[in-house]
Amino acid sequence: MTIPHIPAELFDWDSVNPGQVKDVMLTFPCEERVGEIPLHIVKGEEQGPTLLILAAVHGDEYDGVRTVIELIHALQPQHIRGTVLMVPVVNLPAYEEISRITPLDGKNLARAFPGSPEGSYTERLAYYLDQYILAKADFLLDLHSGAMEFSIPVLVGYYHNEEEELGRRSCAAAEAFGMETIWAHPQVGPGRTVSAAMQRGIPWLYTEASGGRRIKRAEQEQYRRGAYRLMHHLGMLLGPEAWLLEPAPAIKRRLNGDGNFDASLLASIEGFFIPAVDLLQIVEEGDNVGSIYNIFGEELEKLGAPSFGIVVGLAEMPYVKKGGIICSITGLIR
Repeated sequence: MTIPHIPAELFDWDSVNPGQVKDVMLTFPCEERVGEIPLHIVKGEEQGPTLLILAAVHGDEYDGVRTVIELIHALQPQHIRGTVLMVPVVNLPAYEEISRITPLDGKNLARAFPGSPEGSYTERLAYYLDQYILAKADFLLDLHSGAMEFSIPVLVGYYHNEEEELGRRSCAAAEAFGMETIWAHPQVGPGRTVSAAMQRGIPWLYTEASGGRRIKRAEQEQYRRGAYRLMHHLGMLLGPEAWLLEPAPAIKRRLNGDGNFDASLLASIEGFFIPAVDLLQIVEEGDNVGSIYNIFGEELEKLGAPSFGIVVGLAEMPYVKKGGIICSITGLIR
């Protein structure tokens, strides 16, 4: 199958007719290499919302990639009203190098939005994704997962503000997604896909799982089911799968915080980390999180929880460098 390569700004969206499926590689100019954004479009016969699903904003996160590939195989125009846009791999250079960051410029795409048409590869990628794909969406689902060094529990995050329609719509979608842990963000930092969506008034969700350059099938299955539940919630799904008729799992944990893993508890020394807590464990301020040892078992540093909360991130690789992330703790809605 030959996929057409079309400059993003020249792609004719009206060329995709109701009842049609189309694959296209949207391109953009860049000095380092030609920029490419793979896009799969499923357009229903009936009018309805446009849902954008992104995967591999970070190139070494695979749960979302598999979810999108499964949706590409399963989702047909007769199944939906409206349009589903799917980008199976957002950051192709990072994906090819099995890297969280873009190898061409060392930048993190999840901190680069809304980007710049005159910037580095990552900045241009953010710009063209925002301007020519995100701008078409009525709802954004961004599929993430943990990295090699850092594990995250399965959860769905959303914008929380009961006084704004954007916040109410995001919250309702999170509750319909069918995960036991949901994370409310009263605010989000700049540079993210979700902050770019907010600038456009687009409600959003994102997901996390343990990741680690591996796919745990039970976790990834929650992504797939959640995507269908989201389509059902948005009134898009015409023929729900049988399991959608079953009750979604009850929400067990409601977390609260800005979701900024950059502000995590860091190691002040390198060594072998042995945790004293587990993911989703509730801790009080000062509780022992774990210790860093040298190779003779001498305790070099004991780490205490900086605040009350719940553990949402934990070092996955025992050997940690100075400045490496040890754990992240966020608020808990009791």
